[in-house]
Amino acid sequence: MTDNPAAELATRTTIDRAVGVLIALRGCSPEDAFAELAAHSFRFDVSLVQSARSIVAAARGLDSASGVAGAAMTSAQQDWGSLLAVRRDPFDHVA
Repeated sequence: MTDNPAAELATRTTIDRAVGVLIALRGCSPEDAFAELAAHSFRFDVSLVQSARSIVAAARGLDSASGVAGAAMTSAQQDWGSLLAVRRDPFDHVA
């Protein structure tokens, strides 16, 4: 537990969203999605929340200008970029 419950909730929400993205991309269980997120964090030496922020930002079509650390964003593109590209909505550009 931290002294800042709001920050802890925001962190947990970000991780949950990232798990949801991975479930959608992979069609896997929540446990497998979390394990993949944790493995990504370990492999690229970024925090779990940085990994989570990066895949959520990448899924939203954002880049490193979105406040996600460059290394985390690069690693997300490396691991999940091709999956995200396939899943892009072809009508994304329509307002």
